[in-house]
Amino acid sequence: MALNSYMFGFMAVIPFVQLFALLTMTSVVLKRDPLMVPLEPNRTSVLFWVFLAHGLLCAALAYPELERNWELFGNVAKTVLFCSLMPMLLTTHLRVHAFVVMIVIATSFHGALDGLKFVASGGGHNAQAIPKFGDNNHLAMVLLMVLPLAYYLLLNSRARLARWGFLAAVLLIVLAVVATHSRGGLIGLVAVAFCISILDRRKILVLALGVFCAILVLKMAPESWSDRMGTIQEADADQSFMERVTAWKVSSAIALAHPVFGGGFRAVQSTLVWDKYAHSQGLLGFVDSPMIERSGVAAHSMWFEVMGDLGFVGFFLFVAMLINAFLTRRKIWLLVREQGLNARWAGDLSDMLGVSLFVYMVTGSLLSAAYFELPYICMMVMEVVRLQLVRQARSSSVLTARQG
Repeated sequence: MALNSYMFGFMAVIPFVQLFALLTMTSVVLKRDPLMVPLEPNRTSVLFWVFLAHGLLCAALAYPELERNWELFGNVAKTVLFCSLMPMLLTTHLRVHAFVVMIVIATSFHGALDGLKFVASGGGHNAQAIPKFGDNNHLAMVLLMVLPLAYYLLLNSRARLARWGFLAAVLLIVLAVVATHSRGGLIGLVAVAFCISILDRRKILVLALGVFCAILVLKMAPESWSDRMGTIQEADADQSFMERVTAWKVSSAIALAHPVFGGGFRAVQSTLVWDKYAHSQGLLGFVDSPMIERSGVAAHSMWFEVMGDLGFVGFFLFVAMLINAFLTRRKIWLLVREQGLNARWAGDLSDMLGVSLFVYMVTGSLLSAAYFELPYICMMVMEVVRLQLVRQARSSSVLTARQG
């Protein structure tokens, strides 16, 4: 939520996130939570820690004077630590649900603000991200990732007021994505709608909501938005897109030169590194792209970002974490079928988490977003849901054995 972005005076410099993290860690160390369970390794956490260990080696062996090398490694380390605590603390259905509510409220807060501004301005508002997220394209990606989770809460909240609130969040997030004028945002919206229409069993509701959102967008979106979205079909002639291809070439060239440890975090943005590989074709020599005069261009793709930063080893670990999330979703549905209707919430949540990760992969393919914490949180929530179903199955087995 980046509270400091909305504070003034002395409140703007108080490290709220660190304070909450310290309180949580203190509670864990003192074992003040009666529902906390011991830390047990699982495939998701093991992959996270292996990825972090590899990142540490990459940061230590990085090119000299990378401005954000250790900062980004530190961000990844904090994310992995936070995610590792989740299986210990999110030990009941209620806690998992409350955690998803927290994610949606905190993240959709930005979408609600920009969505309301878009309505108030009659479609003239141009949404810009807070510094924590990046540019308008990153804001669209973040909002699209939380959209399926808001939809899950819309269908799985008992209180009518909560359902109306999450319905409003869904509609305002859609308008906020339109307000970003991000072409990737439009592609992401289509991806979310397509995935939900396939996965959700409430086909009529999905169709009605989708049609309503489409009409809302068409009625409110300004002509400038329509003109910009029309350029999606002309990617090969778009200077901005082709410059991204050049950045992908440089990132992959760094990986080819350093296949194990890469160049270090955000190596491609270093003038020294960029100038060294500026004329290299990397893995994309078959694509013609313009030379970029300036140095230190962003990777503009999470795939090539990880490849250039952490080498092919880091790239395959990153892909493995994402694949593992979808394998975990499959395991969740096997458990849901065994346990029946009482576990249906877990299947619904795993589906929407899968949609969030899918839209992250789609939109992140054109953004430097490999180290943003929300996808890692979604991956670990998927693991937490699986563990919750395993505990439920064990409890049922014990109860059955006692009754027998």
